Amino acid sequence: MNRMLSPLAGALIALSPLAASAETVQVAHPFPESGAQGRIDQAFGKDITDATGGALAFQFFWSGSLGAGNEIVHLIRDGAISYGVSAPAYYAAEMPVAGLTNGTPFLFAEAATAMRLQDKLSRTNPHFLAEYERMGVFPILQHGLTASRLMCTRKVASTADLNALRVRSFGAYLPVALQALGAVPVTMSTADMYEGLQRGTVDCVPVSYATAGAFRLHEVARFWTDLNLGASSGPVFYTSWENYKDGGWGDDLRAAVDAASARAMETEIAMLAADDKAALDAAIAAGVTFTPFADPDVVYAKVPDMVALWKDTQIAKGMDAAVAAEVADAVRAAIVAEKK
Repeated sequence: MNRMLSPLAGALIALSPLAASAETVQVAHPFPESGAQGRIDQAFGKDITDATGGALAFQFFWSGSLGAGNEIVHLIRDGAISYGVSAPAYYAAEMPVAGLTNGTPFLFAEAATAMRLQDKLSRTNPHFLAEYERMGVFPILQHGLTASRLMCTRKVASTADLNALRVRSFGAYLPVALQALGAVPVTMSTADMYEGLQRGTVDCVPVSYATAGAFRLHEVARFWTDLNLGASSGPVFYTSWENYKDGGWGDDLRAAVDAASARAMETEIAMLAADDKAALDAAIAAGVTFTPFADPDVVYAKVPDMVALWKDTQIAKGMDAAVAAEVADAVRAAIVAEKK
């Protein structure tokens, strides 16, 4: 059923943020309610409900019950729903521009930088906006993924230790980086990490401390490092392009959502850092050996330029070379600006 904001509710919200009319909309969510994104999204939804005087409320459908991660954007585009959470990486062929900062390794040191950069480009860059319009969605809240570290079944303390190491991999860019470091990439899903470490299929997995804690990887990977393989932007809370850009929402609602989004992002940035620290502390308390990586600069010197790799890959897949170069330049410039 199409749950777009009704014209009546939209008009009431536009007239007053304290409008009495209520509209409950469905939100398709691929992740569990208890996860970091789930907690932030619920608070974000409540913030919007409060700001609109109860005129707009959200009903979440968790763990893919209203659509899988690789279906949700299409459901919004086709009008089946108007709100959902997914990730650009699920749509690599359709959303390569938005996907540049989503899951690309060795690009950002911190999730905060990735989130703020992605939010800015998503709202201002013409190539990002053209991609969203084509897909029929608009991102109203950006999530982040904290830095991946190495959790291993044996001690890994320097670049030399990475040679011939079997490391869980995914996507198009991480395998290239791992090979440049002398490691052997092994494609493996997140759900298979624990068993892969337990069975010796891989020696290490690159995930955040919090993710490692959630999957209890300390039980099978007793050696953790602080080598930073990069943070990235993460899943995205979308509404329809029609809602945000084509007048489906009034100005008051759009302003309320934007303000709630800014608050939610800053809350998440603090929460992600706290979750990572708590997970690392718990792992060490449980007997994990934590080893500072001796020569991270050597690793970073060996890893290819990820933005250049993205550009070359997209051109090879048929993207206009000028567009690919403009997107790459915009991301580089935004990274520099965020560091200032």
